[in-house]
Parts: sequence; C-alpha cells; structure tokens
Amino acid sequence: MSKGRAEAAAGAAGILLRYLQEQNRPYSSQDVFGNLQREHGLGKAVVVKTLEQLAQQGKIKEKMYGKQKIYFADQDQFDMVSDADLQVLDGKIVALTAKVQSLQQSCRYMEAGRTG
Repeated sequence: MSKGRAEAAAGAAGILLRYLQEQNRPYSSQDVFGNLQREHGLGKAVVVKTLEQLAQQGKIKEKMYGKQKIYFADQDQFDMVSDADLQVLDGKIVALTAKVQSLQQSCRYMEAGRTG
C-alpha cells in the first residue's frame, strides 16, 4: 500500500462519516467507493470495512436489500423541521423557480434578438 493510500485509510472513518452526513441519502458501498475513490484514494476493501465498522459503532445505519447492504446517516442526529418551516421553504422554492423561468425566458429572448 502506498503512503498516500495508508494515510487515506487511516482517515477513512471520518471521510465516510462526513460524506454520508453531508449527502444525507442512502448509498451502497460500491456507490461510496465510486464517489470518493478519485478524491481520497480509498480502496474498495477499506470503504467496505470502514462502513461496516461505523454501522457496528452506531454512527451510521445499515439495511440489507437482498444481498446488498445500504448505508445512510443516522436520522436521529438531525433536527426536526416544523410544518411552518417546510411551508416557508416551499414558498422560497416556488419564488426561485419562477425567477429561474423568467431569467431563462429573458435569455431566450436576448439570444433570439442577437441571432435574428
């Protein structure tokens, strides 16, 4: 194992835990390996072993789907969001979507005027 890979393997638990918490969605070990291999140089065996260790320690959750294990961040660590907060966010999404559509229409209009 090269020096870079040895260092990456040593910090693998922190890297994988942070990744799963930031993404907050389920991943198979293959998905995690594919997404982090280039950036961090983690080997597949290191990823699989580290995910299993994190699940045994209770830092992440693990579920079996057929023969495949899926790993995800423990949802208990995240704050609960109220219905009012969700409605505020929904309103912002609607407003931003309308703004994006308006800007896209303006861009199409300007491009049509430039080429026409």
